[in-house]
Amino acid sequence: MNESSYKRYVIVGLFVFIGISILITAILLIGDLHKTFEQKVEVVSIFNDVAGLQKGNNVWLSGVKVGTISDIAFNGKSKVKVKILIDTEVQQYIPSNSKVKITSDGFIGNKILVIFGGTENVQCLENGDTLAIEESHSSEEMLNTLRKSNDNVLAITNDFRILSKRLVDGEGTIGKLLNDNSVYTNIDTSVNTELKLCNGC
Repeated sequence: MNESSYKRYVIVGLFVFIGISILITAILLIGDLHKTFEQKVEVVSIFNDVAGLQKGNNVWLSGVKVGTISDIAFNGKSKVKVKILIDTEVQQYIPSNSKVKITSDGFIGNKILVIFGGTENVQCLENGDTLAIEESHSSEEMLNTLRKSNDNVLAITNDFRILSKRLVDGEGTIGKLLNDNSVYTNIDTSVNTELKLCNGC
């Protein structure tokens, strides 16, 4: 191998190295993947139902992304353990007695985990802590509740319709009073008589 060929290989190798370095840097910056190499605090929560939560979904605190879901696995027969990785820079703002709940990012967005609550006089979150959960109602449960409310309103409306019809038809004591003109005539006569007597006095 002569000297010119050697120089050519060195130059090509140098350009390839620089190109790969630029590509990796761009991926890390654009994809925010450099945070993958930062130190995290790992905590867990035990859910009865994760409602579609997936590995990689975001974790929020006061509207700010502070971590991600690192793993979801069954824990016993009917429980699901969710592992959460939280940035160490926000660890000091999360009390150990904070709670988590599952919600949606927007109306039809991905599922996210929200950290909330906690008291200031409690120590900060530590690695390995377990965060309590607040169960959220599923859309199916809300629809069932709404359906029951509609059924109750319909039953009340039907009862009121039947009652008003009976009143109009003169059924019952109140119905008879409302539909009997003689009652009004007697009351009116009595009032007029009393007024005449008072005027005569």
